[in-house]
Amino acid sequence: MSPVVRTWLGFAAFGAALIHLAVGVTAPLPLSVLLVGFGIAELGWGIATLAAGRVLVPRIIVGAALIPVVIWGTTAVLGSGLGVTSGQTGLPLYPMSVASLFNVFLAATVAIALRRSPTGPPTPATPSSETRRVSAAGAATPSGWRFLTGLVVGGFLLSALTTPALAATEVGSHAVPHGSPGVTEPTIPDSGGHGAH
Repeated sequence: MSPVVRTWLGFAAFGAALIHLAVGVTAPLPLSVLLVGFGIAELGWGIATLAAGRVLVPRIIVGAALIPVVIWGTTAVLGSGLGVTSGQTGLPLYPMSVASLFNVFLAATVAIALRRSPTGPPTPATPSSETRRVSAAGAATPSGWRFLTGLVVGGFLLSALTTPALAATEVGSHAVPHGSPGVTEPTIPDSGGHGAH
């Protein structure tokens, strides 16, 4: 798997984590525990994967990344069947859709990588020491402009999807609007005495 795709997987995990944490803190208690737990796990996995330079526990990630999607889908179906809107379940539609998009991207990308490799993704014990040294050197110095372009595109996609999703959460609705830090207008003192001079 290329370093660019690995970086995108880390970005997707960060995006899903931020949204799950933001939605989870205001969701009903059972959903809150699940979403905050998944948010923390996604954040930890994304950091560990980027730090290690390889996809960690790929077989587990394929299934685990889809669990929040199934929980949200089940909650939405059961809630709508009882006449409960998505806002009343504590799981807003747009943020959860974006988080689910990130999770499906994670699961699908890792599953494709597992399927293409006959023995699965290489682990530290699988290749020889020479192969590990060469692959580590290649992973440490990916092709410059291609990697930089992939990094920038991934960062833009992450921010373009995550920022509006976070703004659509209840936590985001309580954020101070940009450009107005909550300071009242300045008071100009009366200059009646100065105009007479």
